Amino acid sequence: MRIVITGATGSLGSSIMNRLVESGHEVIGLGRNSNKIENLKKSGFDVLKYSLDNKREMEQCFANADCIIHCAAFAAPFGSKNKFIKTNVEGTRAVMQSALKMNVNRVIVISSSSVFEKANPNENHSDELPSKRPSHPYSLSKYRAEQILDDFPASMWIGLRPRAVFGNNDTTVLPRIKRLINSKRYLVIGNGKALIDVTCMSNFLDAVECAIDADENATGRVYNISNGKPLEAGYMMSQIAQKMHPNSREKHVPVFAVKLLSHSINTIGHLSLGLIQPNLTPYSVNQLTKRMVMDISGAKEFLGWVPEQSFEDGLEEIV
Repeated sequence: MRIVITGATGSLGSSIMNRLVESGHEVIGLGRNSNKIENLKKSGFDVLKYSLDNKREMEQCFANADCIIHCAAFAAPFGSKNKFIKTNVEGTRAVMQSALKMNVNRVIVISSSSVFEKANPNENHSDELPSKRPSHPYSLSKYRAEQILDDFPASMWIGLRPRAVFGNNDTTVLPRIKRLINSKRYLVIGNGKALIDVTCMSNFLDAVECAIDADENATGRVYNISNGKPLEAGYMMSQIAQKMHPNSREKHVPVFAVKLLSHSINTIGHLSLGLIQPNLTPYSVNQLTKRMVMDISGAKEFLGWVPEQSFEDGLEEIV
């Protein structure tokens, strides 16, 4: 198939591109970072520079494509609300409009489990978009991007909503966790008992391939994607720490103290008008302390996808 990937210079986009090329597809990557584009080209990938703002340019890129995989997004724990909306909401609308105009048969939109930010953490989250809208600008932008999909024919799109994808090329999940680890100790926020879903990169890429090949009865829905085996946050921290520094020891820090610190740092970031980028935010603290368990039965039933790699298997590949 001829497949076009937006956001191909990002960690998810480049990983998808590599997998699909290995699977024999004709793949064209689209990105904005010139240095990353040149590096991917040197590795043999077909990557073009483009902008979500330029519909004519996007339509040319989508010409004769069998499938679009929309990964492009502004993903950050801190940033301008306008940038989140422009990139993640209006960017998704532009991709869908261009794909519809160019008669692309299938668009796979990569969303985020952050849409469940305000949902009841004591319940397992189904594929349905929660009734409570998120408050964090990134989470809200992904929530609204999912809503946009309903404005387009259900037969043309499938959404994937992965939770904390980690693996090769990961520039988000593991780097944040590694900040809490050194050779002497690793920090566990609170009691470390919160059950958290994560997703091995390999499992996510399997889900993408299943979505490409799925029957039409699977379209028009957004599917939760994870390893399907939630683990305690403290256990995951210990496993990562022991891989990196076998002699490091566990140290617990109170949740309220870390949250207070994160709010203070976040406020400084806002007052600096973005000149200071916080390395700790309330959003990132919640990722490690708040229960997040996702029901992945929909993806199993309609996409025919089963997560085969465990958290421990994933760590063996990268740490």
